[in-house]
Amino acid sequence: MIFCKIENAVVVDRIIADDLPSDWPDLSSWVQEDEAQIGWGYTGGAFIPPPAPVLPVDVPAEISRRQFFQVLANRQLISKGEALTAVTAGTLPAALDALVSQILDEDIEWEARMLFAGAQTFNRSNGFVDFFGAMQGMSTVDLDQLWRDASVLD
Repeated sequence: MIFCKIENAVVVDRIIADDLPSDWPDLSSWVQEDEAQIGWGYTGGAFIPPPAPVLPVDVPAEISRRQFFQVLANRQLISKGEALTAVTAGTLPAALDALVSQILDEDIEWEARMLFAGAQTFNRSNGFVDFFGAMQGMSTVDLDQLWRDASVLD
């Protein structure tokens, strides 16, 4: 038989034994149960397996222009009006314009402006995305989550 030790309504230990002697330490905290594992809950005389772990969602390779600007507005990095103007007219929001203006190399700045103003999709692997994130104080994890959040916007 397998006995499970319960502490604070959670299985914290398991042992195999034919029976537990009456002088077993903390005898009242042990319950006979063959299936329960360490980490399972125990309430009302029933063992409850923990929830399945939530697996991270893959980071999409690209998001649409609309998704990009909409998620920025949802996170209040730009205004809703700026997002709409960026999508409809290709006008860079002030925050993006300020970031791109900080690029010292004129040719690279022009490439960044062309990307942000004219791209129909934004690729997560594009170096300008990492530049944008760094200038916003965002980590790679933050950018990946931004991409995930954007990808589910209908």
